[in-house]
Amino acid sequence: MKTIANQRTSAKRDINVTPLVDILLVLVIMFMVITPLMQKGFTGALPERSSRGGGQAIVLQIAADGALFLNREPVKAEALGDRLSAVFAARESKALFVDADDKAPYGSVVKALDVCRGPGHVETIGFVLN
Repeated sequence: MKTIANQRTSAKRDINVTPLVDILLVLVIMFMVITPLMQKGFTGALPERSSRGGGQAIVLQIAADGALFLNREPVKAEALGDRLSAVFAARESKALFVDADDKAPYGSVVKALDVCRGPGHVETIGFVLN
């Protein structure tokens, strides 16, 4: 009798990993089915050529030291809003391309973008990637 009682009360010492393996296999199968359905890529829009307002793109360059250039002409940060208003007043397309140097201070870039998004300035901002 003692041997039967000892066998019933003793616990198993190894872990049953079968349910864990089953769950992991189900997850792997789900990811294998879902992954091909996911969209690979991004959508991009090219600027449309306008017959009115000139076809030249307006580019704001931000140098490594934070200096601003609007179509390669230097502009002070305080005068950027006025210059953008003057440039975009006669243009149908209010798109601006920003070419920021990799070493440009983040704060300078953000301040310039805030000014560009001000009222009456820019509706679309594109980034030039080098």
